[in-house]
Amino acid sequence: MVRARQAVITEPYKTGVREVEIPDPASNQILIAAEYSALSAGTELAVYTGTHQWLKDPAMPDWKFPFRSGYSAAGRVLQVGKDFPGNFAEGDRVSFPGNHASAELLTVGHERCRVWKLPDNLSFDKASVACIARYGLGASVRAGLTLGRSAAVLGLGIIGQFSLRCLLAAGAGPVVGIDAVKMRREAAQAAGAEHVIDPTAGDVKQQLSAFLGTKGAEIVADATGVPDAIPTAMSLACDAGQVVVVGSPRGRAKEVNFYDDLHRRYIEVTGAHGNMLFEPAHTRLAGAWDIDKAQKWLLRQLAAGRLSLAGLVTHTITPDQLGSAYEGLLKDKDNYLGVLMKWV
Repeated sequence: MVRARQAVITEPYKTGVREVEIPDPASNQILIAAEYSALSAGTELAVYTGTHQWLKDPAMPDWKFPFRSGYSAAGRVLQVGKDFPGNFAEGDRVSFPGNHASAELLTVGHERCRVWKLPDNLSFDKASVACIARYGLGASVRAGLTLGRSAAVLGLGIIGQFSLRCLLAAGAGPVVGIDAVKMRREAAQAAGAEHVIDPTAGDVKQQLSAFLGTKGAEIVADATGVPDAIPTAMSLACDAGQVVVVGSPRGRAKEVNFYDDLHRRYIEVTGAHGNMLFEPAHTRLAGAWDIDKAQKWLLRQLAAGRLSLAGLVTHTITPDQLGSAYEGLLKDKDNYLGVLMKWV
């Protein structure tokens, strides 16, 4: 039996920390103690503000208050059941899709029951972002060939940052970041973006074309989470270019001219939700990628430094500071970007 702390969203705009008892693992379970967990601003803020669409869905019983937020953590194995797959042992350093909690019990068969061993030279804090990074990786996976192709990322929050950084790691170039927040643009440049654009400084399409010397980018990743931004993303792609939607656009877009802006221009628009890497169909659609391959690739790139975290983590908090961090991510975008929760 282990006593654990869990940071939860108790109701819209309120958080708390509760203590629970976790039993010893059964034969098909593994118990992991977290060192760090990472905040995913899009999903977690949608729950924190009470706007996430699944909160009102009776078919989604786990998406109710009090809600256990978070899905990206790193720590050490405390105990492992004898039938748990993967040859894990007590003390192993691992990445896993954990909630914000000091310890987590994972059961074979549950969608969150995924555990990956860390490279020896990868620290817990860096490893804690790996599951979130998969959602940004979707832009590179769905685009297919990335080497030497120009790319633009619209929206440089945490998912947009990982979209940009994964495209860089995958050999795309030049890679351009687009966001109105100066700190986010500077973070993208720290990671290696060749150019950044402030959309408040003039027409974005003209700024992008002037830098690239072409009529648009070959790959455009939309990471805004705003439905009405997708037509903008389409306008930034070159003819026959690709638009990959990696931010979750909760709502409906308006004024989409599918004939002139998509059909005649031979543009491809695709979704890239990170959870689709669970689905067998994704293997056929995207060159044999699955969730295990994606997470192992991300952990290797983080360890080697090819996937840069420069300028990304702005705050490291304690569990009782979760509400303050959410408020910062909502209202202080000039200073808040990547947030880690430290458990040890």
